[in-house]
Amino acid sequence: MSKELPSGAGFFYFHKDNNKEIKGLWRGLAKRFGIEVGDKDSIDLIKESFNSHGLTNIKTIQGPGARLSISLYRNIVIVTGVFYRSVAKADFKGLPGVDSAIGMARVIIGEESEVDAFEKEFGKGYTRVETESGLLCQFEEKEGEREHFYFLLPAKEVEGIEHFLTLDFPLFDFEIHKLHMERDYFKNQQKWIMNEKEEIDKSIGDLLHKSIVGETLNPRYIKTLEGDIDLLSSKYAILVNDGHLLRKARTTLEDDIDMVQARLNEFGKIPSEGLEIIKGSMDLNESLKESEISIGYAIKNTKTAIDIVRTSVELLRSRENIFLQEEAISFEAAAGVLGFIIIFYYSLTSWLHILGEVRFEIIPPVTRFLTIFLFTSSAVLLTHFLGESYKKKWRINKGMVISIAALIAVFIYIVFLSIQTGTLNAAEILH
Repeated sequence: MSKELPSGAGFFYFHKDNNKEIKGLWRGLAKRFGIEVGDKDSIDLIKESFNSHGLTNIKTIQGPGARLSISLYRNIVIVTGVFYRSVAKADFKGLPGVDSAIGMARVIIGEESEVDAFEKEFGKGYTRVETESGLLCQFEEKEGEREHFYFLLPAKEVEGIEHFLTLDFPLFDFEIHKLHMERDYFKNQQKWIMNEKEEIDKSIGDLLHKSIVGETLNPRYIKTLEGDIDLLSSKYAILVNDGHLLRKARTTLEDDIDMVQARLNEFGKIPSEGLEIIKGSMDLNESLKESEISIGYAIKNTKTAIDIVRTSVELLRSRENIFLQEEAISFEAAAGVLGFIIIFYYSLTSWLHILGEVRFEIIPPVTRFLTIFLFTSSAVLLTHFLGESYKKKWRINKGMVISIAALIAVFIYIVFLSIQTGTLNAAEILH
């Protein structure tokens, strides 16, 4: 390791599948700093390696102007350049493969007197972090940029600066890049979810208004309400899923914020005011909590709406059933009266036909009427109680027994009267 104080360092983060881009950047950096790349391509080593839980060095090459290394962290490849000539204004964006990088970082090493000039270049609002290697000034990430800028005021002992730049710093900075990518994604996701929630709230209000003011026994309307229940159920499922997404986004942000701070704790102290560069993510995390609560209320409201519409359907169904039952009772009564008349008429006619007009006239009219009336009533009641028995799987009931007994008794009385008319008629003939 060179004892010369580096002037700065650059960091480039790739997914390990971007082999072609990593190779292009590696060769581009080597060419810019006068370093020859051998025939053995380090990308082949990366391709054959498993994901690394820690930071694993794959290849390191040294030249007069820089020391370049490739490391693997999980499924991320980190290309690091420790430079020994000024790179404060170097254009790394023009290097091949840089456009495919997840993110970049640049650390400029200088003296206190250079801070003002650096501040004019990159703007104010940086956070100062105390590390064993010196004071690290962290600048805000510019909107739309994927490169972070830092200024390092080295400590008197500079032996550990290269160790800091190649091992500690890149993991810390990459976690910030990862956090910011997730912040931007979750922010768009939150906006989309809350817009969807507003649309669902409006549609639920319209459905509830319709179910309250539009009640009718029209079967089509009941089917419409049943369709509304299906629609509300689908919206309920959407909201539950949205709540899950917000909760997952919030917990992911919290874990990544903790990871950034944990990485910082490995080589420095967290400032009392916190890291300015992650405050946007922390604000979003608070906003996600509020959105999660709002979605929770929307889920409860949608569940209530489903219950209300379902209750409306059940009430309408009950009213419809009551109406149908009333109609059925009316039809049953009409059928009973009609059946009574038919049985009465045919019983009376049959009795007349069997006895003949002469014998039939012997029976007093009141007796004839009451007898047939009782017979018909017993028959009609028997049919009713037989129907009740059939509904209960032919279970015998008291009404059926009484009506059968009454019917038999009246029938015996009819037979008795018929025999009496024959006796009376024969007596008159003999007389």
